[in-house]
Amino acid sequence: MSDTNKKILLVLAAIAILVLTFVFVVKPKREEIASLESEISELQARYDDLCEKEKHKDEYIQETADFNEQFDEIVAKYPADLNQESTVMFLKGVEEANEFVNNSVSMPRDTQFYVLGQGAVEADAAAEAAAEEGEDAPYVCSNVAYGISYNGTYDGIKEYLDYIANYKYRMAISSVSITYDTEAPEPLKECAGSITLNAYSISGPNRTPDKPTVDVEEGKDNIFVGDLASSGGSSSYDDDAGEAIVSSHNLVLMLNNANNDSTSGIIVASNESNESTYVTSADNEVKTLDINITEDEGKNYMTYAIGSDEKKVEITSSDVTIYVKSSARVDSKDTNGVKVNIANDTTLSVYVKVVDDDSSDPRFKLEKKSGVVKVY
Repeated sequence: MSDTNKKILLVLAAIAILVLTFVFVVKPKREEIASLESEISELQARYDDLCEKEKHKDEYIQETADFNEQFDEIVAKYPADLNQESTVMFLKGVEEANEFVNNSVSMPRDTQFYVLGQGAVEADAAAEAAAEEGEDAPYVCSNVAYGISYNGTYDGIKEYLDYIANYKYRMAISSVSITYDTEAPEPLKECAGSITLNAYSISGPNRTPDKPTVDVEEGKDNIFVGDLASSGGSSSYDDDAGEAIVSSHNLVLMLNNANNDSTSGIIVASNESNESTYVTSADNEVKTLDINITEDEGKNYMTYAIGSDEKKVEITSSDVTIYVKSSARVDSKDTNGVKVNIANDTTLSVYVKVVDDDSSDPRFKLEKKSGVVKVY
């Protein structure tokens, strides 16, 4: 091989070495450097963003706490489930609080329809979400529509609508029909009709279902006599809605403004003209009045007490009548009233007539009862 060819081969070899060095060494290093520079740029941008957020750390923590509080406030407007026991007790409470009777109620099962954070979903998917447990489980919304047929006074229906509007949990009436008996004489005129009542619930982490309180003693021979009795059936007081109790009664509750200078705000007496029978309170606050009706050696007795102030009287009548002579609130500082617990352990029926109570903020509230007790 001539020297010229050798020189050409050496030049070609040198060029090949340079090309291979560039392809397999220089170029990969350049690409690696470019990749690192891009990653550094992204990390620098993220670092700068996090540093900026760090400056507002306390603000973000407070905003998160505020959001969680707002969320809890909204969720608290709905029960954790729609168990039928709580529904029955709600409907019972409606009847006790208003001149209103639920003649029949349809009780369908609730349906899951919405998952918070996901939106409206199919029933199967919502049911699967509702079955999840743990802190990361989703919040699932359910609803049910109760069909209710009713009858009651016109005022009772208005009070019923107000009761639903101000109930501790959100409910909505989707339809209502009302018919009025114009032929019946006063005060027997009644309204009747039907209502579709929608109830809602939100289940999820840290949501505890309500446990309804049913005031029925276990072991009763007949569960329809006593605590869950519809209020004792018909009586002679039904003809005039208990007006006869005003003139003749076993016990009187006088509820007035506690800030007046003439009398105590709360007076309970078995004899209105005899102050020795008085149980009173001058405090401008709601008091608990316990009324116990018992039998002892063939005689019936009524004990009434506010705290330690207690009186006892024998009942010689065939029933027990209580007249509540209330009054409207004078102003926002007028806050006294009574929460009444009636424990009737006898075969006597108890009838309560409430007159002139404040319509928006009643002074009288029947908190608990056992035995046959009816309020007009």
